[in-house]
Amino acid sequence: MPTIQANGCDFYYELEGQGPDLVFIHGEIHGLEYWEHQIPEFARDHRCFAYNRRGHAKTGPTNYGFSLVNQTRDLAQPDRSLRHGAAGDHRGRVRHDDRRELRHPVSRARGGVVLAAWSEMHEAMQYFQRWEKYNERAADVLESRGRDALISLLRDEGGKTIYRVIPVESPLREKVIQMFASHPLEEYRHGMLEFGSSVPDLVPAFRQLDLPVLGVCGANDPYPDKPEVLAGMKNFREAPSIPGAGRFVHWERPREFNAAVREFLRTLA
Repeated sequence: MPTIQANGCDFYYELEGQGPDLVFIHGEIHGLEYWEHQIPEFARDHRCFAYNRRGHAKTGPTNYGFSLVNQTRDLAQPDRSLRHGAAGDHRGRVRHDDRRELRHPVSRARGGVVLAAWSEMHEAMQYFQRWEKYNERAADVLESRGRDALISLLRDEGGKTIYRVIPVESPLREKVIQMFASHPLEEYRHGMLEFGSSVPDLVPAFRQLDLPVLGVCGANDPYPDKPEVLAGMKNFREAPSIPGAGRFVHWERPREFNAAVREFLRTLA
């Protein structure tokens, strides 16, 4: 299992392809496995780097350091190390609602940023309050009854009374459930909450970015985005909402998502 040590943590990562670099960053309670339709596609002509964030499955758990600022440091060190000596420009980031601080390494990208299902970046406190409630329930079940019981809870209630982003009627439902249930206990107990409570209002930071940004969302996302909130940001545009997709637009409708990203990348060439 490939790992890289950075900022006091061992990160599981995948690195595939040759060419200009693309970095894939997953959101909370997620994991890099849900980029399964993007890495093979873009590795045909890009070097694709994806990793599991601190506290997530396959990356070593820690007792500290889940804040947004520290997780920015997590990204900067392996990103720099793995790119050392590589050919090609750093084209940018493909991100999923993790709302990481953009003044640090993303703003140094010579390409652009793609935000997938990005609405929570302008609703940080609502994000925190939802996860505080859901994570307490998930952690109690995991600690007292084990991971199989957590999976059963998510099968019964996911997308209904807990973690509303889990699709209820979708071929992806079981994959999402397995991903949501795959993390260490401490990630549910305090990791996600430390991260969520450390997120400031990122809209001003986005408006200062001097590079192209594309927002891509599913038409059925239970937490719809508000593109007007970012109307003052330079070079921001939103792709048309993708029908038949919810929170996991890149997983549910990979062909349409990849096509939108491909078109965006062509504008950066």
